[in-house]
Amino acid sequence: MIHERKILVQRPQCRIARCSCGVYHVSTGSVTLRMERPQIEDLFQALSEILMSEDEPASDEPAIH
Repeated sequence: MIHERKILVQRPQCRIARCSCGVYHVSTGSVTLRMERPQIEDLFQALSEILMSEDEPASDEPAIH
């Protein structure tokens, strides 16, 4: 099977392409993740949760690292 990628979005910090086999290629810097749709949806939900929680007012408790 010949794999052909179509770039869906390209920004200065990331690029997302879809392969003819249905796999998404999510690239940032020198890292590329090959992900199927359920994986990319789960990653998106996780990132959304993190970003939304950081938009909330900070608590008085010290950060845990």
